[in-house]
Amino acid sequence: MMKIQLGMQGDIPMRTKAPGTYEWWYFDAVDEAQELAVTIILFDGMPMSPYWLEALPNANAEEYRGYAISVYHKRKKIAGFVHHTNDNHIQFEHGTLSIQMGNVRMERSQNGEYTIDIDTYFDDCAQSLKASFTSKPIIMHNTNDEIGEGNHCWRLIAPMCNFEGEFSLRQYQDIVETIQFSGHGYHDCNSGDDALNADYDDWYWGRIPLNEQQTLIYYHYPACSRHDVFSIAFIADKQFGLKQVQSCFIHEKNPTLTLSLMTIARSIEIHGTIDQKTLHFRIQQSDALEIGPFYYRYLITAEDEHQVRIPFHGISEYFNAHRLRSRFVQMLIKTPMQSL
Repeated sequence: MMKIQLGMQGDIPMRTKAPGTYEWWYFDAVDEAQELAVTIILFDGMPMSPYWLEALPNANAEEYRGYAISVYHKRKKIAGFVHHTNDNHIQFEHGTLSIQMGNVRMERSQNGEYTIDIDTYFDDCAQSLKASFTSKPIIMHNTNDEIGEGNHCWRLIAPMCNFEGEFSLRQYQDIVETIQFSGHGYHDCNSGDDALNADYDDWYWGRIPLNEQQTLIYYHYPACSRHDVFSIAFIADKQFGLKQVQSCFIHEKNPTLTLSLMTIARSIEIHGTIDQKTLHFRIQQSDALEIGPFYYRYLITAEDEHQVRIPFHGISEYFNAHRLRSRFVQMLIKTPMQSL
């Protein structure tokens, strides 16, 4: 159902050139002190775009490259950009990676550190973002371990990062505000050959620091008519590296209806063991960041087995592929795509 790849080699571009293949590089970060959060995605093919869906089975990733960037402050989205661009470049050589989508550029150095430079301005745009960030992985694996199989591959690359930088919000060409950012971050990559033909209906993904030393990462597919439940979780530890949670069980709790009429769990419970030690965490939805007809991004908090609240926020996402298959939803999200 899904292949999982672990390690820094997950950054290497791997999709074939066949129609319907896609690949994206994802970063997120949370600045706890300033109540800021950012997400950055660079797409080589946009499998969630209605234009991509219309072009299937002949959708070529090269024609749907672009980026999606969101900035949140005090639980509210203050800036968001989704752009398609024909000005793009992807190159991997000698351990370095360079991806450019328009005026958004990500580079990975040989030592595994990332720099991300962003400028979303184009002629006559009302709002734009200019930013420069560095993301430094705390855990770096040079192995290339794989788990499972499937037509979609989740490549867990850097589950713990120090993420720092500066960004400026602009109205037309005038800078409205410049903000320094310093927080905890995360990076992964996904690839496949048409996620909508996979045998799942929806999924939950999330990551949250448990303390200064450890981060919890989880993926959960609820059961549907075509498959049983699938759950997997990892603990990233600064000292001991990345370890998979054994006998992982994830239980959805407190279902609620979103404003877009999707039913999602307000909390999930994660059970399992690591090194024969029992783990139990309750992941609780804190605040909605972004609500769409097929997609929900939200802040989360966690409690341990003693119901002690962990003083960090993480980012979680719920994706409903069944909704995205709907022609009505595709028409609903179909807006003019800015080509840069």
